[in-house]
Amino acid sequence: MNTQQLVDVLIPAVDKFGGFPSSVKFVIGEESTIFVHNKEVIAEDRPASCTITMSLETMQQIIAGEVDAMGAVMEGDVSVEGDTSVAVSVQGLF
Repeated sequence: MNTQQLVDVLIPAVDKFGGFPSSVKFVIGEESTIFVHNKEVIAEDRPASCTITMSLETMQQIIAGEVDAMGAVMEGDVSVEGDTSVAVSVQGLF
């Protein structure tokens, strides 16, 4: 899955979720950074209230429902910097 494919998956999920009043940045592997604020989902590296970092494989597993996002944090497969309350709300996307 490339960056645009990740954005394409996140756009309807964020829309259905109702958007994020606080900004969140996903850093996926070495190549993908996706910024989300309100209902905007864009492949850009912008300052955010919360940064969530994981491998592409972990992101794909979370999207597919194979891995619980909070479980991945507890296992160390996902790291969170900044406002952790934003990270908790992100798990409602998938």
